[in-house]
Amino acid sequence: MNISHEDHPDRTVVQVSGRLDTLHAKTFETYVVDIIRDTSAQIVINMAGVSYVASSGLRSLLIAAKQMRAAGRDLLLSDLQPAVKEVFDISGFSSIFRIV
Repeated sequence: MNISHEDHPDRTVVQVSGRLDTLHAKTFETYVVDIIRDTSAQIVINMAGVSYVASSGLRSLLIAAKQMRAAGRDLLLSDLQPAVKEVFDISGFSSIFRIV
């Protein structure tokens, strides 16, 4: 998995690629939580390069979303691949996140 981010005037975009699975979920969670703590901007997680999300990856996303809500912001997800979108739909996570 690869993670990077770009800061824009009104938002920070986190680019994720690879598998968001048990092996990588904690690294992803730490990365995103650090960004949430360090910026007051809107955060968008671009998941165009994510081919698979395991339950541990969903948990990491949920932790990040809760941190954002505590900060009075929403965590946005963008560009979900069809297979990943299906996991979100089946698990009910599509109703938890703002997917753009």
